[in-house]
Amino acid sequence: MEAMRTQTLSFRPVKLADAALLQELFLKSPGYFALIGMEPPGLEDVLRDLHTLEQDPRRRAFLLFLEEEAVGYLDYKLHYPEEGDATLSLLLIREDRQGQGLGQRALRHLMENLVDVERLYAVVYGQNPKAKAFFLKEGFRHVKDGGPAVSWYVRTLRAGPDEGLL
Repeated sequence: MEAMRTQTLSFRPVKLADAALLQELFLKSPGYFALIGMEPPGLEDVLRDLHTLEQDPRRRAFLLFLEEEAVGYLDYKLHYPEEGDATLSLLLIREDRQGQGLGQRALRHLMENLVDVERLYAVVYGQNPKAKAFFLKEGFRHVKDGGPAVSWYVRTLRAGPDEGLL
């Protein structure tokens, strides 16, 4: 019997030069944008967002690659909403690559590599039952609804200095 080969999921910081590739990922995920009530962003919108990303020292964004193929995007902000927190604003896996465990692998990699972060928040936009179920399955708990189009989830990663004491 042959051994199964697991493809490598790698993370590369997104750069301005990646705008067309990121837009292509967005175009291959029309269902997500329909759920949040908008069209996939155009190239100018993606460039504007990447410029904003460069100006915010707390924000991090990565393209996700399965071997050489771009399959997703991960965007989060450190020390938000509070010091010691991080907020995942988007974990997007291309629609034709969903259901293969890539989102789970990306989330676990993020959680294992966040330094000095006690809590990870996840923001779910729109009516997105798949995303809500995903975060609940990954150990997050619903915290609050931030209006009709936003739900917040949280997972404790490490006990803070006052937590865990008797």
